[in-house]
Amino acid sequence: MRYLILFITLCFLIVPNIGYCEELTQEKKAAIKELLEITGTIQMVELMTNVMIQKMANMMKRSKPNIDPKAFDILNQEVNTILHEELVEKESFQAVFYPIYHKYLTLEEIKGLIQFYKTPLGMKTISVLGKVTQEGLQAGQAWGLSLGPQIQQRVLDRFKKEGII
Repeated sequence: MRYLILFITLCFLIVPNIGYCEELTQEKKAAIKELLEITGTIQMVELMTNVMIQKMANMMKRSKPNIDPKAFDILNQEVNTILHEELVEKESFQAVFYPIYHKYLTLEEIKGLIQFYKTPLGMKTISVLGKVTQEGLQAGQAWGLSLGPQIQQRVLDRFKKEGII
């Protein structure tokens, strides 16, 4: 009981701005949903689904080269139907993100992000962030690979110095 009182005191008196102390209200869920829509997270799921459909179709073609072409239409229709049901009707994807955003962001912070992403700079950020991330990952990978010979030589030199064969 003493620990419960201490936790409640911390939440309400000492750290009132931490998201997990705040109730996950319908208002906050709506704000998170709006943020997901503005940032294109939902559209990213749709793009990833299209990639998944293409991979599934390629696997089907490899395993059954003479498969009826209608099978690919069926695959596309069924996956898109499920996606629509889950994203639009059930909002199950959004529901997965509610606790994550709730954990790290307060309602006021989410509202601030929404406000920012509606500005010209925010819209530009959204439009280039995927490209920046992708190029950044590629550049980071290339940089890491470029260090390979140096790392290998340094480790081998150290092994030799330490008498490790």
